[in-house]
Amino acid sequence: MRLGIISPEVLNTLEEKYSDDFIIDKERKSVCLHEKYKTERERTDAFRRLLTDMREKEVFRSFKGWRNETYGIYYKRHEAPIFHVERSSCAVFGFTSYGVHINGYTYRDGKIMMWVGRRSPTKPTFPNMLDNMCAGGLASGLGVMECAIKECREEASVDDETLKSLRPAGAVSYCYRDHRGILPETEYVFDLEVSPDFVPRSADGEMEQFYLHSLEEIQSLIINEEFKPNCAMVTVDFMIRRGLIAPDEEPNYSYLVERMHVNLQPPC
Repeated sequence: MRLGIISPEVLNTLEEKYSDDFIIDKERKSVCLHEKYKTERERTDAFRRLLTDMREKEVFRSFKGWRNETYGIYYKRHEAPIFHVERSSCAVFGFTSYGVHINGYTYRDGKIMMWVGRRSPTKPTFPNMLDNMCAGGLASGLGVMECAIKECREEASVDDETLKSLRPAGAVSYCYRDHRGILPETEYVFDLEVSPDFVPRSADGEMEQFYLHSLEEIQSLIINEEFKPNCAMVTVDFMIRRGLIAPDEEPNYSYLVERMHVNLQPPC
């Protein structure tokens, strides 16, 4: 089974410095955690030790964003995790990570308006950029709805009554590469209609400020690249599902839809 994607640079580092813990087959272009680690706990403990060493030695840039939070690594998401790793290491090994994004919206004079947040300038990734009203990574041990509710409460102070309107609305998946490494990601998407007088407030400092915009205004902000890229994708997905972007009007319609649903784990 394939769990990740690594670059040639990572492959060389593992071969030179961590060959006791990985089985490396350059002909087959494969890297496996050593078979001596047989259980989920043993594999998790092995990665904890290895990643801590890599961080201390500053082997990979990704570890500058160390979070002290783990993600479960799965072959199939509905099955038990194979092991857990520090979330900042996912980019190094190309492990698929999961998260939740919440579209907070309301109506003004019959028109859809959407709440978006400005990320804190102290965020380790994409500081000061626009974000969905609430979003966060799916940490080990959390259910998807549980995580969505947690992020709504922490990032936007959403009350329990409003949370009754929280609805799952599908998922988007994609893969990109930046200075941290290779990042395959799947985001579970939720829609949350809030009352016209609701105003989100950050309870955890993740958001600097919130804004209520029309979807036309948001389209301009996306085009001007003010949004964190995956948050722009989630917002475009909302517009497509609501029929606000139509196939006969948008020449890139099929391209947009296809690129938002990339198969991250093809069969071996």
